[in-house]
Amino acid sequence: MHEEMIAYIRDHAPVSSIDLARGFLKFKNPDEKITHAAILGILSKDARCCFGNDNLWRPVARAVKTAASPRLSDIAWAAVYLLVLPENLFRPVHVSVWTVSELPELLFERWLEAPDVLPFEEQELLRSVRDTPPGRETGPEKAALLVRACETRTPVFLSWRQQALFARLVGEAGFPPADNAVLAGTLFSCCKQPAPRPLNLDSCNKALFGTSAPGGYAYKHGECFALCCQELLDMLSGKGVVLFSELEAAEQEELSALDFSGKAFSREDIVSAPQAPGVYGFKTKSGDHLYIGKAVNLRRRLMSYFRSTDESPDKLSRIRAESHFLVTYRCGSELESLVYEYRLIRKHGPILNRQVAIAERNGAFRPIDDSVVLLPHVEQDKCMSVWFRRNQKVNLRQFFSDFRDTAAMEAELDTFFFGGALPPSSTDFPEQEIAARWVKQHRDELCIVPVNRSGSGRELWEMIMSFWKDRMGDERSEIGEG
Repeated sequence: MHEEMIAYIRDHAPVSSIDLARGFLKFKNPDEKITHAAILGILSKDARCCFGNDNLWRPVARAVKTAASPRLSDIAWAAVYLLVLPENLFRPVHVSVWTVSELPELLFERWLEAPDVLPFEEQELLRSVRDTPPGRETGPEKAALLVRACETRTPVFLSWRQQALFARLVGEAGFPPADNAVLAGTLFSCCKQPAPRPLNLDSCNKALFGTSAPGGYAYKHGECFALCCQELLDMLSGKGVVLFSELEAAEQEELSALDFSGKAFSREDIVSAPQAPGVYGFKTKSGDHLYIGKAVNLRRRLMSYFRSTDESPDKLSRIRAESHFLVTYRCGSELESLVYEYRLIRKHGPILNRQVAIAERNGAFRPIDDSVVLLPHVEQDKCMSVWFRRNQKVNLRQFFSDFRDTAAMEAELDTFFFGGALPPSSTDFPEQEIAARWVKQHRDELCIVPVNRSGSGRELWEMIMSFWKDRMGDERSEIGEG
């Protein structure tokens, strides 16, 4: 269905989400918002098409697809505002996610705590007129909605603290947050305008519009922040900052103000990190692991720790002060980086990693059936495969794309899928959960080989080779030609 949609867009562009939903999802009376959310979930990460400001889908020419830096006006932005009580900094009460456009639109709004946890006066001040009594959604379900609302957009956070709060909020529910965020302070800096201090919603609104932020309903706080972000992006355009690379260059300038003397890594090591998925680790001078994380974009993620800010939360301060060594490992996909991140955290027990034990979580995790997921590899002549044995194990296995390791692969596939129960390990459940959640979120974009269509390692390997040649091989050819 995915490929058929792409072909239809190429032949009939421009087309609306409603047209696609009627033709491919068989929606009879589609609601516009629900329809677009469904189509966006299928096509959002396919670089062969794009969704324009006129709300229509179009094919993307190869030259555009491989362009080094998109225009800021072509990026789908979102402003994320978390309502946090000052005395409980890391206890969010309400979250809203907004598109940043001429007329900001609410994408997601949810009370994360029942309003009655607040004093009555604050309930009256912050309760949204759009609020309904708290539903039955579990924490992971709320987190999944948050992640989905942001993963196809570039989120803008008011501050590093709010970005860290968002990461914790979705991370504790088992979902990796997007790491392509931009801070409001960076937008001020790019506009050649000092960020207000202290940086909060009220000071931002005063700096941009000369008035205090509106009081009252909770969703108004999010709307106000979206308007501030939209104004900053308009100011950037007026100053000639139109490419995303120009925005990144301004972020890199901020790093020059920080002191890297005495460290084994430098500003240049950070700004030269690849813009690709991977795992990174900060280590102390004595070699102890301070913090390990994963990133979809290693460069942007590492830069986020060294932006100019007047904030000093413990994690940020300690990474800046105590880190001496920086280690990075590039991966071919986000899934690969997620699994390696977990394995490294479990192995080294970094000082600053604070994760809820995955084995103690409840609900939300449903294992996927026996299958092999084919993913890109960092090296052009290789492929990464992720093997899922339902309720047993996950295995990451690379192979050469010319299939020179056929004998070894057939034997390993036989043992893993057809050789009886696999010996259990304490890491099995966490890795199953991490990998299965990611696959379910990205199923429409993946090349998945079902195991139940084969009866031996040899038959399964033949299917893998066929899938690779038909889909993954074609994608690699397009990248190489571009």
